[in-house]
Amino acid sequence: MQKLLTELFWGNEELHHAAAERCKALPGYWDAQLEYDKVAEEVQALIGFELHDQFLMRLNQYSGYETRAYYSLGLNLRQDILQLLDP
Repeated sequence: MQKLLTELFWGNEELHHAAAERCKALPGYWDAQLEYDKVAEEVQALIGFELHDQFLMRLNQYSGYETRAYYSLGLNLRQDILQLLDP
């Protein structure tokens, strides 16, 4: 089951595209992206591409675990609500 969910949600290019489109529609997203890009360039200039790239890879990996944990809690919450509403 876990493998199926992983394939459905984490390996789904359509889902990634839809999420990217939703981000673009969020108020403040573009400003946040510009601010991030500016700081990321400064950090990369200070520590070099290799270390910066390694840091980003590890941060994304770590954040992915947290995102999955929060998402799974949301799925459980929705399941609990549906069960309560089901007569």
